[in-house]
Amino acid sequence: SSWLKSSFLLWLGPPARPFEPPSPALAAGQMGAAGSCCSCEDETGSFLEEGKRPRRESRKRHPNEFTIIVDRRSGEGLGIDASPEKTGTLEIKNITPAGLVDRWNKSLAEDSREIVKPGMRVIEVNGRYNSAMQLIAACRETEVLHITVIPPGDL
Repeated sequence: SSWLKSSFLLWLGPPARPFEPPSPALAAGQMGAAGSCCSCEDETGSFLEEGKRPRRESRKRHPNEFTIIVDRRSGEGLGIDASPEKTGTLEIKNITPAGLVDRWNKSLAEDSREIVKPGMRVIEVNGRYNSAMQLIAACRETEVLHITVIPPGDL
């Protein structure tokens, strides 16, 4: 497991199409209070009885965490360098200009608390958490990603 000690690159190449930040209606429909994603359902979850929601373990929420939404369906890279941590998170080391995360940042006001910066940690991606390997796998999937980030020192 020497790969855990080195950084890895989630950047997959140059942008294939212009970035379009989620519309306020989309963001409002998919994001709950304090930026937490609360409307996602795990379609592959196990059901206890017909018609009941899947049982999911819940992760402890942190007051300063926030969730960004980026669309990787076109195969574009996130444009971040991140390092796996023993805590099961990914530390963001660098944000590449013109990557999806950089374009997310540029779509926000300069004083927004939801700007992703080096030193922050990715703590959950599309419901996966507590495993750097699972976070890496989720970040590489070509779908809409809900990435929960926390500032340094808040974990």
